[in-house]
Amino acid sequence: MKKSILALALTATVFVGCKKEEAKKAEDQTQLEEVQISEKVHYLHKLEWVAYKTPDKIGVPGTFNDIELSGTKDSGNIEQDIKDATFKVVTSTVNSKDPLRDEKLFNGFFKLMAGDITGKFVDFKEGKATIDITMNGVTKQKEFTYTFIGDTMVLKGTIDILADFNGSTAFNSLHELCKDLHAGKTWTEVDINVEITKQ
Repeated sequence: MKKSILALALTATVFVGCKKEEAKKAEDQTQLEEVQISEKVHYLHKLEWVAYKTPDKIGVPGTFNDIELSGTKDSGNIEQDIKDATFKVVTSTVNSKDPLRDEKLFNGFFKLMAGDITGKFVDFKEGKATIDITMNGVTKQKEFTYTFIGDTMVLKGTIDILADFNGSTAFNSLHELCKDLHAGKTWTEVDINVEITKQ
């Protein structure tokens, strides 16, 4: 009888010990995951485009609600952190703060272009950023200027829908849709302003 009680006690001790070890391993794994999550690099990014209409070149600003930035690093230097990083702009999320205009922009312009807008940050040197931009199935390397305002990198550049991306079909469609509102003039140039901040 004493042997049975002793065996039972030993079994219970081993079982409890195993449970405690499993719980400790689970706790250690949770702590490891929390550390890994906390070490991930996050960037806040904002993009604004300004298109132009009428002979007086009146600016119409807007953005996109869905912009993805991938492949950033954590070197302590923003230029190095986003060099070789890629981005994707989902054109169906165009937002000019005017639903009727956004519908025209998507259905009469972006829907006639091949795919979304994608690209890659190629290099940063002496205030000049080299960026590959793919739009309408055409990849064009563009040079933007960049400066810093505090911890925020501010990039500015201009693209031309016709000269850079062969977008005549989409451009002509939008021009016809907005011909009266644009007083007969839709500009092919679009200014791009981007802000990137390490979170």
